[in-house]
Amino acid sequence: MSFHATSRQNQIPIIDLTESFTDATVRHETAKQIDEICQTIGFFIITGHSIDRNIQDDMIQVSREFFHLPLPVKQEIIGSKDYPYGYNGLNDENLSLGYEKSSSAALLNDVKESFSIGPEHEQPIRWPTKPATMTSVWLKYYAECHRLSQHLYHLFALALHLDEHWFDDKITSHRSALRSLYYPSFSSPLPPNQYRSSAHTDYGAFTILKQDSIGGLQVQNRLDQQWIDVPYIENSFVINLGDLMSRWTNDHWVSTPHRVIGPQKQIDANLYPSRQSIAFFCQINPDEIVTCIPTCTTAERPSKYPPIRSWDLILEKYLASTQKKESTSV
Repeated sequence: MSFHATSRQNQIPIIDLTESFTDATVRHETAKQIDEICQTIGFFIITGHSIDRNIQDDMIQVSREFFHLPLPVKQEIIGSKDYPYGYNGLNDENLSLGYEKSSSAALLNDVKESFSIGPEHEQPIRWPTKPATMTSVWLKYYAECHRLSQHLYHLFALALHLDEHWFDDKITSHRSALRSLYYPSFSSPLPPNQYRSSAHTDYGAFTILKQDSIGGLQVQNRLDQQWIDVPYIENSFVINLGDLMSRWTNDHWVSTPHRVIGPQKQIDANLYPSRQSIAFFCQINPDEIVTCIPTCTTAERPSKYPPIRSWDLILEKYLASTQKKESTSV
């Protein structure tokens, strides 16, 4: 697959990963495609990813069950700086506040709920009492996304002209987060200054997103600032780069603004449909010092950013978007 300069920022490329798992030549070819995509739009859709469809369906189903529970049950686990996971309620978050280029002052908070977990090796995961199957389903889905992320890291390494395993020792104690997002139905259109998810860039290395067929995800074209719809494709995932990867590559690759708008069509005369998505945020080791990747700097293109501890970068943006205050603990 190749992408023409006139169209590569006006559409979301699709890559079939099937043969890249077993064929080294295909891995290198796929890596070349990824490099071009990551320099331009920073978003692509993958098929042939090897995650079983039943695991995906179970994750969507148990997440819907959770979000339809009474509010006190959902609020059993609330996030903080010490535990930046758990439940965020309706209007608890404004992602544009964590986006430096956003004019978010006049934006209302995002119309969504979410629940998230981190890795088991970091600290004990805090689970709500219901649904009964939530723990087993989420852990299975988390493990599958992490396995897929390892393959994607290998492709990214090849795309950056690094050894295929260059990222391996940087994710041995990763803090990847799994987050289920529910955008409830509503009876009238959202006001012009409110979104299901306001414009933002993701914080970490990259994101593996499962979305349903309702639509609404849009990516901003960097050439003319127009918003492009991300299509729904059966049994696929959307991949997008985060701020950490953009900084790590000295902006050779881009972390692209995106948002979720309200549905444009009603499911009946009085109701706009709900939306469900599942995001796996791929984060590297929290104490990894992020300095410019060797292949992304030259004498003519020196490093643009000072070194930074990876988790400091993530937490700064998380606290800004949720408007949570820092605690005194590390």
